[in-house]
Amino acid sequence: MQTRINPLIMVSALAVAITSLVAGCATTKEAEAKEEHVSLSQLSPPARATVQRETAGGSIDTIIKEIEKGKLVYDVEATIGSKHAEFVIADADGAVLGTETQIEFSELPEPVRTATEKFFGTRTGLTVMKGVEYGETSYEIEGQKKGKTVEVTFDPTGKRIE
Repeated sequence: MQTRINPLIMVSALAVAITSLVAGCATTKEAEAKEEHVSLSQLSPPARATVQRETAGGSIDTIIKEIEKGKLVYDVEATIGSKHAEFVIADADGAVLGTETQIEFSELPEPVRTATEKFFGTRTGLTVMKGVEYGETSYEIEGQKKGKTVEVTFDPTGKRIE
């Protein structure tokens, strides 16, 4: 016994799938379009004061204005004391919502050091960043694996974050 699919049902399902795909692409494009490179002078006064305080003695590399979790924020990348640092600063009040700072391998929690060595097969030649954003801590490690530069992120327990 052969089952036939009603052509009307097939066309309806296909139409829903295409509409969903197009809507998903539009949402992604809208999110990307909302990211905008800006200068320090374009920040709100509270955000500008925070950026100047956090990057004192260093240099600002880029500032990106974006909507994150429904709020206008600035993603600031800087070089401070020859180390890379990133900050997420709220436009409204200048609050520091997140940080990402370069740390030494030895500063990683033991479970993260173990997971990193297992992943890369070494503890040398790695760039280690500690991130704290919206109260969540993560560790981003960049290094060579099979001849390619790769990046992996772990939570404080050494579990890999995708």
